[in-house]
Amino acid sequence: METPPIFEIRESIIDGLVDAFAEKEGMNSEDIMSDIIVFAPYEGNDSANPDYIEQVAELIGVSNEEMIEYAIKKAKEHLK
Repeated sequence: METPPIFEIRESIIDGLVDAFAEKEGMNSEDIMSDIIVFAPYEGNDSANPDYIEQVAELIGVSNEEMIEYAIKKAKEHLK
């Protein structure tokens, strides 16, 4: 069995952290993910809001850099 790359493992952990945070706050994790995608600083997004991503990162307990990388990946997936 092939071991998934570290980022894929961390991505699944972040997914779980976002879900747990949403449940704790009585929110919908899909709305949080939608906001993260909207605010992701991917190429061509003039409305990127890294402050929002940083706030989510802090609340769920991951680094800002990791959250931005995650957001960029989710945004690119969303654009496909």
